Amino acid sequence: MFFWTGREGQVGTRMVVKLKVCGVTRAEDLAACVELGVDAVGINLWSGSRRGLSLAEAEALLRAVDPPRSLERVGVFVEPSADEVRRAAETLALDLVQIVGAEEVTGYGLPYLWVIRGTPALAELLPPKPRPARALLDAAVPGYGGAGQTTDWGWAAAAVQQLAGLEVWLAGGITPENAAQAIAQVRPAGLDVASGTELAGARRGEKDRAAIVALLAACRAAT
Repeated sequence: MFFWTGREGQVGTRMVVKLKVCGVTRAEDLAACVELGVDAVGINLWSGSRRGLSLAEAEALLRAVDPPRSLERVGVFVEPSADEVRRAAETLALDLVQIVGAEEVTGYGLPYLWVIRGTPALAELLPPKPRPARALLDAAVPGYGGAGQTTDWGWAAAAVQQLAGLEVWLAGGITPENAAQAIAQVRPAGLDVASGTELAGARRGEKDRAAIVALLAACRAAT
């Protein structure tokens, strides 16, 4: 877990910034995440996404690579039923569920990631109950997901402070070129990156190993 100087979990003057590679669809990309030491992967289970996998496809992907349990598995859903979420969590041995667009955002009894889209009033930014495992700050755009657009990093930095005590990650428009700046300005516990890890012209989320390496370097170099 990440904490800044003066908080529990401090490691000297350094912080630990984690990286989640979201929208993994190929076995070779999942294997690269394991090899490089990525902290978490997002498995998109929404059919409306170009990175979306069916439950059977996701199960086959994990079976092909058999990633270690140290690699966190996050299931990404859009307006799912409780049964869909629970079935996927059991089949894929998910560590967290990330639900977007549904009234029920609290994980249906499972450990969940609280998605905050846009820049709501900080005074009203109170974690729902049951308490989420972490929060994710993302851009507000039409449809679902950040679509490669950044959120307001000034607001995000304030939100991290507002939610002190809760692990807060940053998503939306993060690339190898701006990751270090995002970390320095926002001070998130982790970066959640989809399009910024992809090959140019990727049709189904195909990943660029060099981009993942660069993003990991930015996370590991954070001070």
